[in-house]
Amino acid sequence: MAGDTPCSILNAQAPLAGSAPVSQSWLIVFHQGAWGDRPVDTLISGDLATWAKEQGAQILIARTPKGIDPYPEATFLYSNGQSDLLQGMLNSQGIPDLAYTQRSKPMLLICTNGKRDQCCATFGRSLIGQCKEVLSPELYGQILECSHLGGHRFAPTAIWLPENLVLGRLEPQAVADLLETGSVDSRFIRGNTQLPPAQQVVHAFVWPQEITFLSCEQHDTDFHIDALVNSSSESFIVTSTPVTTVASCGGDLKSDTWYHLLTNQ
Repeated sequence: MAGDTPCSILNAQAPLAGSAPVSQSWLIVFHQGAWGDRPVDTLISGDLATWAKEQGAQILIARTPKGIDPYPEATFLYSNGQSDLLQGMLNSQGIPDLAYTQRSKPMLLICTNGKRDQCCATFGRSLIGQCKEVLSPELYGQILECSHLGGHRFAPTAIWLPENLVLGRLEPQAVADLLETGSVDSRFIRGNTQLPPAQQVVHAFVWPQEITFLSCEQHDTDFHIDALVNSSSESFIVTSTPVTTVASCGGDLKSDTWYHLLTNQ
């Protein structure tokens, strides 16, 4: 056991890039009340879970922070990373109808699922409180609390939609810059969820340049990756290292993998 030291402190030296969950799309369902430790399991119907699986979507529960009017019951957001963030209402069967949606402004979902891990409660909620002090009401309105994103050892952690970009160790100024300009310093990037971990590392390294991946071949613990960066051919080698770490506050040691960029040409 790791004692009382928060897991995000114990993992302060762990690399962020390559740690984002992998999902092609995201379905955000609003529930303003209490969540519990695993709200997706307890608040989402079987039919809705099946719909999300068919779409290749991971589900998050969300709510507005204190001081922001809640969304109407049955509101959802949907992001496939290829178009605008969509907002709609679940139909009478509790299923999204993507044909009846409207464009939403980009949203930053900050994990505050304290029942799951204390770091999310401590650092996620603290970040939201600091943001309320420094952001305009309009920009603050683009922040939501969300359920477990994975990687609370990187708290405060968040996902920026519709970019499907997962972030970690966020600071108030980084949030302000992101909401004002739509971009963020690469040192906060965990990865784009539509990419596997090794490609997440390369994507973070070249950020904010445009990148198109051409190939990715694994040789033992190394990944040899070819890509177009701003239309120029480049090659990268990313290495993976098995480690043991405390992934959750008060938890036992667990196996993990760290990814590092070795070279690029």
